[in-house]
Amino acid sequence: MDGKNGLKVTIDPRRCIANAKCTTAAPGIYVLDEETGVAVLEDFEGASVQQLFAGARACPTQAITIEQFGRRMYPQIQPAMFGDPKPGEEDDETTE
Repeated sequence: MDGKNGLKVTIDPRRCIANAKCTTAAPGIYVLDEETGVAVLEDFEGASVQQLFAGARACPTQAITIEQFGRRMYPQIQPAMFGDPKPGEEDDETTE
């Protein structure tokens, strides 16, 4: 088993800026489309999980998303900082 069970890789063409860092990190796995200049996943079957993640981590715009069984694995969604007020709410502390 290669560990790619349920793995899905998506590349957002609106976020891709064609700098090819993913192709450097995982050559032959990610390539730039000659017509559009957008990164594409060329060899999912031949790629290791490490290569898929290496290409995604190399992307400066986080255009490459990796999910497993519908759960986002990369990039991780960061929760809001604990205790931050919601927009429109005021702090309880007052300064005079």
